[in-house]
Amino acid sequence: MLQVTCELLQADGFFTLQTLARLTSTEYKLVTSSELDREERDEYQLRIVCRDAGVPSLSRSRDLVVRVADTNDHEPQFERRSLTRIDHA
Repeated sequence: MLQVTCELLQADGFFTLQTLARLTSTEYKLVTSSELDREERDEYQLRIVCRDAGVPSLSRSRDLVVRVADTNDHEPQFERRSLTRIDHA
């Protein structure tokens, strides 16, 4: 079985690759290193490069984009504690 290793480029410290060793292959999992906040950054461009152990070594890269969804992490703030509802007929 030919050994393949992968590395993550352009991750800016926000992502890592974790190895998941299997009996028949090596798989990788992309993991966030910290919580992502869409209000700070809504998109990350990553590149994964994989190489085999052959001579000569062959490699392949894949670019991927991680888009961060927005969650309502900031509750609305009101100036007054109570509000009055006015219905207009």
